[in-house]
Amino acid sequence: MNQRIVNKLNTLAVNAYKTLGSVLLALILVGLVSYLGMQAFFFVGHAWVTPTVVSPTDPQILQLNAQLAQQAAARDKLLADRRELEARLEQAERLLGSEKDFQERFRLALSGEREARAKSLRRLAVLRREYREAAEEIAESNRAYAGMARTRTEALYNARMLVREERLTANHQLAQMAQTNLSLSEGSAELQTRLEALKRELDGFDASMAGRSAGLTTEVLLLEREYTRSVLEVARAESERHHLKESLKSLDEAVGRYDALLASIRSSPWLEAIERGLTVGFVPYENLGNAGAGTPLYRCALKLLWCREVGMVGQPLQGEVTVKHPVRQTMLRGVMVELELRDERWAREELLHLGRPPLLL
Repeated sequence: MNQRIVNKLNTLAVNAYKTLGSVLLALILVGLVSYLGMQAFFFVGHAWVTPTVVSPTDPQILQLNAQLAQQAAARDKLLADRRELEARLEQAERLLGSEKDFQERFRLALSGEREARAKSLRRLAVLRREYREAAEEIAESNRAYAGMARTRTEALYNARMLVREERLTANHQLAQMAQTNLSLSEGSAELQTRLEALKRELDGFDASMAGRSAGLTTEVLLLEREYTRSVLEVARAESERHHLKESLKSLDEAVGRYDALLASIRSSPWLEAIERGLTVGFVPYENLGNAGAGTPLYRCALKLLWCREVGMVGQPLQGEVTVKHPVRQTMLRGVMVELELRDERWAREELLHLGRPPLLL
């Protein structure tokens, strides 16, 4: 009796083991067939799209925003440097204009001063000639009168017709006349000195205006030093202006490159999807011919079976993206397209099919 029960239990255990093995084998076969079927589908099929839920916290979005902020900061720094260079250029332009105006006015002033000295020299030459003629006449008259007066005074004094006091008075008058002659000589010498000084000044101005070294005076040399300083300032300002213009040109080119880079980053499909609130999907280049605008989208319960239409394809977004293959461990290049889904939950699907169900089921 006990042996019979044991045999029945053994038979049940063997049957259960066989059944379990069959089930496991069937499951393995189903899994293998499914795997091979998926691999075969992705090997030959080019009518699928990968929906993508774009979030501001996605790594791609964070990376793009970080790049955008970094490049924008670099561009702003270049613009700040450009504004500083523009201020320096304006200062150089003002200095250049001021120094050139000074040089022009200096030449006019030098010419005017030379003309004034020439007029003074002519007037002084006429005055000296008139003074000399008048002095000679006065001196000649004083000499003649002094000789006559001295002879007459001595004769009268010896004849005792003049007292001593009158004689002294006459001699004093003669001494005053001699002093007058001496003053006239001194005046003539002073006029000659002033005339020679004016002539040296005039020669100095002529030498400076002609660019000669001979004949320059100390006063003109000091004036020329100020003019030379102005010429050096003009040369420095022109050199700095040229350098600043070249630097501004280089900065403008760099800002242009940053503008192009920022425009490229801003036109990224990821950022465009975030800014416009789009539901998007990734389409590899090899599938792009099947993803025209208006193409129906199908969602399948088991990736390839029991499918139904859930929306359609919208317009493609500009720019290339790289996304991991939904099955294989490879990276695919392609573009993003708008997805017009009837229900936003289908955007979380791993795969949607383009045009029709893959197995017409």
